[in-house]
Amino acid sequence: MTITLENAQLRLVVNPCVGGSVVRFDALTPAGNVPLMRPGSDDEQDPNQLAMYPLVPWSNRIAKGGFEWRGQHYSLAPNLQGEPLPIHGDGWQRPWQVMSQSHHALHLELYSNEQPPFDYRAELSYCLAGNCLEVALSVMHLGDNPAPYGLGLHPWFPRTTDARITAPAKGVWEVNKAQLPIEWRRLEHEENWNFSHRQSLPETLIDNLFTGWSGQAQLEWSERSAVLAIDTSPPMSRYLVFSPNAQADFFCLEPVSHTVDAHHNVSPFDQGLVELAKGQSIAMMCRFCYQSR
Repeated sequence: MTITLENAQLRLVVNPCVGGSVVRFDALTPAGNVPLMRPGSDDEQDPNQLAMYPLVPWSNRIAKGGFEWRGQHYSLAPNLQGEPLPIHGDGWQRPWQVMSQSHHALHLELYSNEQPPFDYRAELSYCLAGNCLEVALSVMHLGDNPAPYGLGLHPWFPRTTDARITAPAKGVWEVNKAQLPIEWRRLEHEENWNFSHRQSLPETLIDNLFTGWSGQAQLEWSERSAVLAIDTSPPMSRYLVFSPNAQADFFCLEPVSHTVDAHHNVSPFDQGLVELAKGQSIAMMCRFCYQSR
């Protein structure tokens, strides 16, 4: 069952039962609807074929089939066909409950305790305010033992030859064949991965995390005269860019709170993980604002 939010400028379609995912996000213009995220179909059951989904209680991959925390090992099974590592937590693969809705806003809730040490209550809200979509995501730990948490959003944007990204960052993590980070390096001014200045996507695979982000980005599609400004709140100081190649019809720019596989880093808190005791919570906010150009 999908739910549609609409105002004079924007339309948002959400499927709470499929990971609380956005099915489509369009600008309403005199010339017709302009997709601001890659549109999916109302009956699609795979969140990876939709427009956006939440990342909770962690983002991206965790190596070695689990991790150690406070002297205890926690095993995590792979949760995506074709992917050998657990990825993106479980919030995107579970049905969310509708807590409230109106023409312009939707509030969802999820309880999950099937992946120790994660025992949590998450809240996800979508709100249309003028030319902006506001997304709020929070998680509260309910377990007796403290656990490390992270948050993020996984939007899928239309990749066209005219798509451009501006997203200032200081550094990038190089990855191995398993797409796990192996070395951080500072971005050089002229390289084609430096989105600090208006940049097209690389022709080949990019699946890398960028650090030292201001929390602001701008996406442009000149042929459709569309600009989408992204503005996030702390703790979202990182983003991940993913696109297989120039033939792909999508790219992802994912605001996230922590480094990929931070659970195995010698300094997990420096890499963005937050340890929550029972009753503690973390939250994020992200705004996607449309402008015609």
